[in-house]
Amino acid sequence: MNEQNRALIIVDVQPTFCEGGALGVVGGNAVAEKIADFVTNNASEYAFIVTTQDWHIKPGKHFSDHPDFVDTWPAHGVADTPEAELHEEIASLPIDASVKKGQYAAAYSGFEGVDENGESLEQLLRDHDIDALDVVGIAESHCVKDTAIDGVRKGWPVRVFSDLTVPVSEELGEEARREMDEAGVDQLPSTEAFGFYDEPEDQPIPGENGFDDADIDEAEEEEEYENFDDDYGDDSDPEGFDILGDTDDLNPDDADAELDKDFDLDLDAVLDEADDFDFSAEVDDADFDFSDIDLNNELK
Repeated sequence: MNEQNRALIIVDVQPTFCEGGALGVVGGNAVAEKIADFVTNNASEYAFIVTTQDWHIKPGKHFSDHPDFVDTWPAHGVADTPEAELHEEIASLPIDASVKKGQYAAAYSGFEGVDENGESLEQLLRDHDIDALDVVGIAESHCVKDTAIDGVRKGWPVRVFSDLTVPVSEELGEEARREMDEAGVDQLPSTEAFGFYDEPEDQPIPGENGFDDADIDEAEEEEEYENFDDDYGDDSDPEGFDILGDTDDLNPDDADAELDKDFDLDLDAVLDEADDFDFSAEVDDADFDFSDIDLNNELK
């Protein structure tokens, strides 16, 4: 579990902002799917998950028959229409609260929204003792950006996951990322949200490319031998087993010379000592009687 009491804000992931919607953004449906996968895998990291929705009833000059796409827009997110509902990928997630914004005026930040009881997003977060925010959704260049910057202004550390949002255009996306950076919003891919496991580079994976558990056992055994060499191959260790010392630069003859030196025996002295041994008490004449053996090597 994350050490911080963290909330996830899913901004305006609605059909009206996805392909085929009134203000469809290219990549909207893909972002919805990615967010759904992310929440499915990481819901336990969050103390609170909340969605926002454009929910326009009579937004005044926000709608226009001749929109400039800056301050005025075609009708979109009309309250109580299918396009204004949560995207189907998001609706099935474990959502703790939903806020709706823009009922009677333009609204870009999720902090301008309220839930069904009229409680604001900020109050909901305070009520749940939230101390950090993650923001994802549509569109990066508008409502995601404004929600994230408002979160910072209200005192929270805020992260936006760059792979879980999409801008209206790349140009507007670059500008939004610059503004968020200047405001102190952290921007990172969701894969870095809670850390990840690094597979050791040399560690084989069982079943991959025919590699099985037996191969792993063999590899571990080889590693033990290597460790044994490391532990006992140091000629500076009097308890070690490195007889020759460092022989990297020795040729075979030199190595033999080293062995002869370490095992230098006086053979003549050994033979002289052997001549002094008396085995007479150990044998008698019967031990040398071969009369029971004939010339045909048959026993009598």
